[in-house]
Amino acid sequence: MKHRVVVGFFFIFLLAGAACGADDTGVNADKNVDKPWVRKVAFGILVHDKGPIADSGERGVVDPNWEVQFNPPEWRWWRWLASPSPMVGATPNFAGDTSAFYLGVAWQLSLSYEFLNNLTNDFTKRMWISGGLGPAVHNGPLEKDVTGCRSQEGSLKTTGDCGFGTRVLPRLQIEIGATFWKNHALSVFADHMSGGAVFGGAQNEGLDHIGLRYHFFFNKNAGP
Repeated sequence: MKHRVVVGFFFIFLLAGAACGADDTGVNADKNVDKPWVRKVAFGILVHDKGPIADSGERGVVDPNWEVQFNPPEWRWWRWLASPSPMVGATPNFAGDTSAFYLGVAWQLSLSYEFLNNLTNDFTKRMWISGGLGPAVHNGPLEKDVTGCRSQEGSLKTTGDCGFGTRVLPRLQIEIGATFWKNHALSVFADHMSGGAVFGGAQNEGLDHIGLRYHFFFNKNAGP
């Protein structure tokens, strides 16, 4: 059920983003804006295998996270996807547990609305929410207890000590942050990597991270 809630949330998020992108398709279509290739870099301190869907199968040590997001391409059809930013990142683990390298795309949405701005004395003008998805490659075990790991009927959950099933898995991330000094931001971040019993069958170990990230935007006035 938790997996379904997460997938449903991202589905709604992407539909909303696509609708916004469709509305803005014709806006600034022919403008040639000189932008750097890199939109922003992010560095995070994350707790390993702790989060809203974590099963705590690995030790809760602290992992670093590095991520680079690129400026969206100026393709017309890309704007129909709400112009997500391509990204690449890594969350290594130095305690002998699972490390992950990931690719994907990320959407950022401002939380600046008149009602919220009035309520927060304009602080929400600095705030944004971001969601991302894509594949991740990891070095965790593919199988653990083959006989003891079983899928529960009608559920995405598993019992026993399970592995990740496949070397490449879907990965989701979400964060909420605030921009300051024009090009800097801090955020609360969470991600989840799992096959959802689709790719790995009964071997469906999941991995969560949760923590804080610092962002530096290369775009000028990079507020939300």
